[in-house]
Amino acid sequence: MNSHTIPQKLLVQFAYYHALTKSPRLWRYEKGMRPYPKACLKNATAFEGYFVDPDNPTKENEIETRLAYEFENPVHRFLSDIGNPSFALTDTQRRQMTLYLTLLFWRSEAIRKSRKHYQNVTLQAIRQFLSNEVQILTVTSKWNIDLFLKGRPEHFLKTKERIVRTVKNLQKNYQTERNRQKSYLVTIERWMAYFDDAIYRGQWGFLKTSADNPFIISDAPVITWERNGAGILSYGIGFRSPNVEVFLPLSPLVCLHIMPNVDRTCPVKQPTVREVNIAQAAFAHKYCFTNIESTQIDEIMQRNFGRAETGIKAFTVWHIDYSNAVYELLMNFKNG
Repeated sequence: MNSHTIPQKLLVQFAYYHALTKSPRLWRYEKGMRPYPKACLKNATAFEGYFVDPDNPTKENEIETRLAYEFENPVHRFLSDIGNPSFALTDTQRRQMTLYLTLLFWRSEAIRKSRKHYQNVTLQAIRQFLSNEVQILTVTSKWNIDLFLKGRPEHFLKTKERIVRTVKNLQKNYQTERNRQKSYLVTIERWMAYFDDAIYRGQWGFLKTSADNPFIISDAPVITWERNGAGILSYGIGFRSPNVEVFLPLSPLVCLHIMPNVDRTCPVKQPTVREVNIAQAAFAHKYCFTNIESTQIDEIMQRNFGRAETGIKAFTVWHIDYSNAVYELLMNFKNG
């Protein structure tokens, strides 16, 4: 099954009518390549087996069905109306768009590939635990006390060596492609159940432009930045970070701009089309799309692609202290 990280209903907003094929097509921009004029919507952001579960053959179809009916279709009913001057989001539509935007962010191939970054952080936390003799002995004692209190003498005693062996087995299994895929599916389902109230209660607006200066959309379309007091942009800011701004291009003429309900210490400056397009190129996993050929857009793509690579230059978590993460997890584990 082919899964689309960006729904075709959103991509078609950026398409033009190609007379020769008598179908909507996209201008595709790629690092190191000339702009391509006939990108097909059906294949533009499609991946085979994107939501496959190694242990559940029905899971892929289940996720695709839920994404379509619960998150995509409600927004697609009004998506083409957003550019109308008289259009205003209702409260229900804002809720629907909040869910839509959240899932678009987590579905992108850039985010999926960045799981390796989070895996490396986890592996470092495991190594830190295995090198800490005091933590290992404390977990051993805690697990033995739990078994004693639950009257499970047949499992008593846990030894330090057994704790180490258990954690090393977890470490080994964690690094498999099977685990990475299952972990990604868990992430998608978790975000399906989450409602981002900070996004929903933020300040929403629509940036507008003209047909000769269009917005582009990348294959990682939901982007964030923080603008400091000097006007410098920092990419890949978390959705709940102070001063964060969130963007999602909806057509060549309209881009959704949200200032989530977070602390703000810097004055907000009206973003420009060029700034948004540069950020789209910076976050792109591989491609950007729009409805026209443009040397300016191609220049933006060639100069800025990869500047905000997810998991390497943006949305990283190395700055967070995970030195006690495995220890705390094992101490809270309901053993026995």
